[in-house]
Amino acid sequence: MTQTTSGVDGQSVTSQNPEMDPIEPGRVWEMIEGIDIAMLVTCSDQGMRGRPMSTIPQQDKGVIYILTESDSAAAKDIRVNGSVFLSYQGRGDHVAMHGQAVVDPDKALVKELWNPGAEVFWPKGPEAHDVVALVVDPDRADVWDGHGLLRGIANIVRGAVKGRSPDLGTRGQVDL
Repeated sequence: MTQTTSGVDGQSVTSQNPEMDPIEPGRVWEMIEGIDIAMLVTCSDQGMRGRPMSTIPQQDKGVIYILTESDSAAAKDIRVNGSVFLSYQGRGDHVAMHGQAVVDPDKALVKELWNPGAEVFWPKGPEAHDVVALVVDPDRADVWDGHGLLRGIANIVRGAVKGRSPDLGTRGQVDL
């Protein structure tokens, strides 16, 4: 979590500012692909509304898909205001992502995205339900690329014993 830069006098300066750590976009995609459920937050006429949703990230297309019903609250909110927030939390990894979303009713896309998880919610398949795809185009993410629970605890204890801040991983921002 430290970064060395040149100071005014040309000397090296070490910063503890976690926002300065570089995060590669590919690492963000890797992190969210490993975390199935994200909290999807939309803007409704009653304020912000969040709900856990299974996501289908596709780095090659640069988008995240979410299957839902056409008349769901999430789809209704996005039709009015496409600004969304996705929050992922894994074993030491956290990604808070902002983006723009649209509702895509294309049945061919829904069939392409269909998976065993979708089958649980819509057992008669995509044709028997009014399932649509929410398409999220992420624009930026705040990331904490942590070490996992056990290593994180060990680093906290080590830091306390040595009287230093623990190494809890890399934190920073990335444009996607």
